Amino acid sequence: MSGLLPELDDPALDRLRQTLSRLARRPPQVLLLEGGDEAQRLAMARFWAAACNCQQPSAPCLVCPVCTQIAAGEYLDCLTYDGRISKRDDEESPGLTRSLNMDNIRTLKALLRDAPHGQGRRTVILMGFGPRAEVPNALLKVLEEPSPHTVFCLLAAQREQLLPTLVSRSFCLTLPWPVRHQSSAALAQWEDALAAFLQNGQGLLDKTSARNALDAPLSGEILVACQRSLARVLAGQSNGPLDAALASLDTPALAQCGRWLEEAHDMLRHSVTPARVLEALAARLFVLRRGQGLH
Repeated sequence: MSGLLPELDDPALDRLRQTLSRLARRPPQVLLLEGGDEAQRLAMARFWAAACNCQQPSAPCLVCPVCTQIAAGEYLDCLTYDGRISKRDDEESPGLTRSLNMDNIRTLKALLRDAPHGQGRRTVILMGFGPRAEVPNALLKVLEEPSPHTVFCLLAAQREQLLPTLVSRSFCLTLPWPVRHQSSAALAQWEDALAAFLQNGQGLLDKTSARNALDAPLSGEILVACQRSLARVLAGQSNGPLDAALASLDTPALAQCGRWLEEAHDMLRHSVTPARVLEALAARLFVLRRGQGLH
């Protein structure tokens, strides 16, 4: 790898990059990238855009002007939309990444009628899917009208966070989970405390209220551990107390868990107190289990 897209400088991602390079010769209309962390998913989406637009024999070359502009988010034929950007912020401070709202979807739909500016394929990156139903449903209508010059790339921590109808239209690839930065023993203590709280509603709040018990990096690791646990449950590979607590939920409830985990990550990014983030997530999961009659 060159200096472009440093988030992908990981040998564990080599095979996925090779797969995308080959896939770009006959790209699917919709690619879904899950797993990894948010920065890796966005970088891999831009790698995909470069593979679909770079005109060099070994595309993507990651050195030509096209690849350089895509990596910087400045290429005219690579559009990025994020559902976490409010419409007001988008209008007052428009940036390289636009809000994933109904007005922008309508504008995008009109744009798709035109040919790309360059010789490759227009690549539309979509992320930050929220709970509002109208946006995913509007996207379905866009995807149902295929354009020979456009490919879409959906980004999500887990595919279960998206409408099944969106997933069914996608070619899905999974990035490796991030490496843990906390010690296994320390992280396991938090996983066990969360699992116990989901069972009986006790103990976790005492742990989170302890002085200097949590900082943002550790809270992020706990959320990633929860995502790993959820992924194991969905794959039928449960092991450990937290997996057991989540495995008792039905499929719609597990999908809701995935959405809440993404929201929790977003709260951390917006500097919400780490203890409050974990407490809010735990309370939601506890109420969800109680609602299904699980004690």
